[in-house]
Amino acid sequence: YIHIYIHILVLIYKYFFVQLFFSGFSICLFKDPEPYLLLGLGNSIQRMNLDGDQRRIVSRVGRSILLDFHLSEGTMFWADTHTGQISRAGLDGTRRQKLLSSVKGITGLAVDWIENAVLWSNAEKGTIQRMDTDGRNEKIVLRDLSQPRSVVVDPNERYIFWLSDGLTPSLQRSDMTGGKRTTVLKAADRLKILAIDHRDRRLFWVQQGQGVHTAMGSCNYDGNIINVFNQSQSLRMTIFLDYVCLTDSKSKRIIRVNKYTGGRGENVNSKRMPQPPADVKVVHPINQPKSTTFFFCSKLSSSLSDINECALWNHGCSLGCENAPGSYFCTCPKGYLLLPDLKTCQETKPCVENATVCDHACVHTAEGDVCVCPEGSVLNSDGRSCTGCLSADQGGCSQMCVTLYPGRWVCECQPGYQLQPDEKHCAAAGPPMYLLFANMVDIKQINADGKKSKTLLQEPRGGIIALDYDPVQKQVYFADKNLKRIERASLDGGFREMLFSTGLDSPEGLAVDWVHRKLYWTDRGLSSISRSGLNGVDREIFIDEDIQKPRSIAIHPQAQKVYWTDMGSRPAVERSGLNRDVREVVVSTGMVSPSGLAVDHGSQRLYWCDLSRGVIESANLDGSDRHMLSENQVGRPFDVAVFENVLWVSDWEGHLLYRIDMRTGRNPERLRDISIQPAALVVVHPLVKPGANVCLYENGGCAQVCESRLGLAHCSCHSKHVLSADGKNCLPINTSFTGQYNENKIKQWKECLSNNEGRAVCQCVTGFAGDGELCVDVDECKAGLADCSVSEAECVNTAGGYFCQCKTGFTGDGQHCMGYMGERCQFSDLEWWELQQAEEEKRRNMAIAVCIVLLITLLSIAACITYCCG
Repeated sequence: YIHIYIHILVLIYKYFFVQLFFSGFSICLFKDPEPYLLLGLGNSIQRMNLDGDQRRIVSRVGRSILLDFHLSEGTMFWADTHTGQISRAGLDGTRRQKLLSSVKGITGLAVDWIENAVLWSNAEKGTIQRMDTDGRNEKIVLRDLSQPRSVVVDPNERYIFWLSDGLTPSLQRSDMTGGKRTTVLKAADRLKILAIDHRDRRLFWVQQGQGVHTAMGSCNYDGNIINVFNQSQSLRMTIFLDYVCLTDSKSKRIIRVNKYTGGRGENVNSKRMPQPPADVKVVHPINQPKSTTFFFCSKLSSSLSDINECALWNHGCSLGCENAPGSYFCTCPKGYLLLPDLKTCQETKPCVENATVCDHACVHTAEGDVCVCPEGSVLNSDGRSCTGCLSADQGGCSQMCVTLYPGRWVCECQPGYQLQPDEKHCAAAGPPMYLLFANMVDIKQINADGKKSKTLLQEPRGGIIALDYDPVQKQVYFADKNLKRIERASLDGGFREMLFSTGLDSPEGLAVDWVHRKLYWTDRGLSSISRSGLNGVDREIFIDEDIQKPRSIAIHPQAQKVYWTDMGSRPAVERSGLNRDVREVVVSTGMVSPSGLAVDHGSQRLYWCDLSRGVIESANLDGSDRHMLSENQVGRPFDVAVFENVLWVSDWEGHLLYRIDMRTGRNPERLRDISIQPAALVVVHPLVKPGANVCLYENGGCAQVCESRLGLAHCSCHSKHVLSADGKNCLPINTSFTGQYNENKIKQWKECLSNNEGRAVCQCVTGFAGDGELCVDVDECKAGLADCSVSEAECVNTAGGYFCQCKTGFTGDGQHCMGYMGERCQFSDLEWWELQQAEEEKRRNMAIAVCIVLLITLLSIAACITYCCG
């Protein structure tokens, strides 16, 4: 009977071994079904095992499809991008059904396996839409998007992610209802494909650089911990465990690469396909988890899973509790409010005496009246005001506020800005900003602190009250209401040109569309808004109906909107599409003489002032979330400008300029009195007008290749050329100058002087060595003479000198190098990869140790049984 006992021991060993490793040490052994791939290949959908065997399961689906699946329902979904048809079928190819037809412009498809919904992006409509998996309840989740594509979802975290293929390529995020929309990151290169890693909660994308260069990048859900490596051309990709599966367009195969390090890919299928697959998905429960709790070992992945504090009795919540990664928070049902202790729910009973004391709301409790805040915000120490991402102060963040869970948030900055040590305010990188303001008889330039100023141009007879500038051609445009003309001049005042001197009555507002290259102006006397090209051609009336006394005007090129104020009998702030469609009133109540207007592209908010009431207000671009910032603190405000955390105001009555806090309106500060009659004012800085392509004009000053990033021109050179020390020109790469040379080369690399005897004595110029007749370039990089002290930079030798350039994966001027995708997304991929490898090594060592102990134990038991039965 010994063999029977041994067989039983083996079964027991296998059971405990698998259970122990699945529950305790995160070894990825699959008791679940084997993973396989779904491919859109040719005109069919095929199933491929990981060993490369494949078979067709659905035919006649279209040659350009987008794929996804719903594992628990046993269904797959596909969208034909040519016909606009969305269909579904069983994972075995049966039960085929058409869900939606004629949805032209589909650019992304994703399945929400928690709420049983299908989502798709539409670049033509600028929307992300959803419907139930049975095709019912179709609705728009997000609208007014800039060419959305490649949508993915994390239903457990309640996030939608998508790529924006607009003027500035970016990765966007919102919640599943379309709210809390934010930019995860922006990129200089085009972002082509997006995939999601549910295990590590990371996003992967493919970006197209100059020429045929492509790279793969990844980041966490907040756009941090960037990892970028070179990768071949790919049409689609999907993530599974530690690998990225790619459809390689060159080899016409499916390859997999390590998601941490990249490198050379391994072929999943050995044979070349007739054409690259249109889409690919790995089907396995790991790719559609039912929850993402973290911090104890999970069964199917090498991640950690969270302890659900809400399942314990000591969480302290009086009514509702909701778990969060690493923590939890208390919730209240409808009709109840969470008290400032963030644990107790109080039935809503309005206060009688103190209702107006609280900023948000007041409830009556047994201990008295208590101020409460909206969900996600907390009460300040004053017991009255609230702070948080949903409060008026936006959690104290100057730009972006990201809620971690109710009562906890972090501040983040837009690309090009840096978070300050207080972890709340964002400061712009690049050159210092300055102000331009119309001063009736001249245009003045003044520093942000008001200490230095100069006159840009003068017009003693004039009445200059409107101006704006073009960041591409570096020109200021201004309107003179007394002389009835519109002119432009260079930002240094050296060039001046007349654009219009006829057909004007009282031009009082002016705005430059720096993206679409148009000039807009208001004419109070003619009750109209007109526009033209920036050079004055193609002049036309933009709006002349149902408008009385237009004054200030502002453009939002990315939103395709123009905003203006009307000081007539029906005072209002209005807006219209750049193509003159969808005209609407943004704000109209409580207005008397709305004068100045500004758009803050960082916070996506409007700011305006009322000349008669002496107030400054702010609202979202659609007029919602309206707040008063200042009342009778800055005299009679005529115009406003906003940048970083500051709002600048011109006081028409006091002939002064002020600066105040753009969030609270507090701390008004008077700038040095240099004004005659300050009117319109603008802030000049590369980040004020995002999306400006400075390479459009004279190639940005670059001799060969120009790339516009964050409002600045970045020059580079074609092959066999290097950038010169001035950062603009290009020099040919010469490994040696010892060959034959002509007279031009002699003149270029040496200088000759006449000696006392009247003979020419030649010597090599700086950066070259030789006898004065033959001069050879000194390689400062090899000689160790170069000063490229930044670790992320490398030295490049040039003819007669050298320059420092940032290594692959970094951008900058060679002395200051930043992460591949911009300053906010630093290149910390190595740290992330090392942490992953350390965790895997630890788990591997523990697994080996337990295996040895178990093996010894089982052998001992077997020996005892053999001895006893013997």
